[in-house]
Amino acid sequence: MRRFKSLHFAMLALGSVCLNSAYASSEGLQSLSDSEMSAATGQALMSLSYISPTDSANLMRNISGSNNIGFYKLGLEAELELNANIKNLQLGCGGQNGVGGCDIDIKNLALSGLPNGGNYDINGNAVPNGGYDIDGNPAYSGDGRAATSAKISNPFLEFAIKNPNSASTREVVGFRASAEKINALLTAGLTNNASPSTTDGIQSLSGFMRFSPTTGEVTTTPGLFGKTNDQRLSGKLNALGFDRDWVSDPASSDTLGISIPSVTAGFSTPAFQVNGKRQTAARIDNVMASVDIPLDQGPNNQLKVDFDCILFVACKAKIKLKEGSRIEGLPLNVSFEQSLSMIHNIPLTGTGGYLSLQLQDLLWPGNYIDGADIGKTSLSNFTQASDIARAGWWMSFADPVNLGLLKGQNPVDVSAVYPQVATKASAFLNQESQRVYAPPGAALGTLFGITMTTPNPIIIDLSDAAPATLSLSNVQLKNQVPKSNCYGTLTFC
Repeated sequence: MRRFKSLHFAMLALGSVCLNSAYASSEGLQSLSDSEMSAATGQALMSLSYISPTDSANLMRNISGSNNIGFYKLGLEAELELNANIKNLQLGCGGQNGVGGCDIDIKNLALSGLPNGGNYDINGNAVPNGGYDIDGNPAYSGDGRAATSAKISNPFLEFAIKNPNSASTREVVGFRASAEKINALLTAGLTNNASPSTTDGIQSLSGFMRFSPTTGEVTTTPGLFGKTNDQRLSGKLNALGFDRDWVSDPASSDTLGISIPSVTAGFSTPAFQVNGKRQTAARIDNVMASVDIPLDQGPNNQLKVDFDCILFVACKAKIKLKEGSRIEGLPLNVSFEQSLSMIHNIPLTGTGGYLSLQLQDLLWPGNYIDGADIGKTSLSNFTQASDIARAGWWMSFADPVNLGLLKGQNPVDVSAVYPQVATKASAFLNQESQRVYAPPGAALGTLFGITMTTPNPIIIDLSDAAPATLSLSNVQLKNQVPKSNCYGTLTFC
């Protein structure tokens, strides 16, 4: 600490001598009087600051066993511009956090200015000079991305010193490089692949990154419903004057199933985060969607059903759904896991961030602390919502990142939800108010193997039902196409 104080005093003394004696001009150094000195103002290029272990700004001050750490900060009061490409960033490989992996492993990392050439914003909304294309991909004007630079405001270096007041026991337990604000586009990877990559993009990330709530849409693959036992339907019918219950027979050769067409489903994602050591994927829970499913389209539209028999006859029938039949408002609760190697574009719009190395878990000054963790005295009791820089290398961003409108590039298979749809649809169709009344002629025709078409479209309203649950993973997103940070045709430079 004594060396830090000596350096500080030396810089102050040197500055005082220079300011009190002269100023620079084209003719050389000129003397200043006391009145001229008093009228002069200025700002230092560099700043030094110290947060003691008991300072209110020290987030470690109440942490049991770790409350004797001070923070020394050397800052540059300036705005820097940077345009950079890093072919292979690997930090903390092996070592403290175990062999066979790296704390941070990112292939083809690029940093530049934010997009400036599109007519849409990051969410795909048409706006003048939005910087993005209609799918939310970065777009650049003029000479492209390589002609722009990231703007880094007030960068600084900071050291975490244990026992700062003891010359014999003081110890450096952490170091970080940071900035107060960063306006930039950070990209990881060269190609927006349809599946996770082991040679491109983010392979491993130890750090803390929050993502803002957003919206998106996907299309579903066509499917066939009602051909397996877990997709059995049931309901109520009145035929030939008798109230009867029916249940479909998936095993029958007369059950052709019901064609489910491809549909577009909009969804909304809550805020989510990546937080922890050597993370390889981001998990989002409670992604909510509502889906309407036509039931009268495609080549198949027939179920064989069993009835309560009438005098031991009319026990079976083939039923077709009338045109206009559909499922309305099916609520979905989706759990979504995305490989980090498939997340390429990370816009930083004024957020701070840091890259650090620490011997022990630390709360650096200014780290994000969730409200539920305020006042806790043990880092082991903190929730996953707080930014604790874990031992080893750590990358963190202060403010949530907006990933924009998340459009699926290819249709996704949702057939895993069909059994839940069958259960919910059957519960709806078994309501007395949903009983189907069959015309006498159609009902009699079933005795001779004629397929009966329901007299009216079957509208299955599931908007008030509990959400069906679905798990998806690694959906290729349209707005994650990375832009090259090179001139000409080069993809990486």
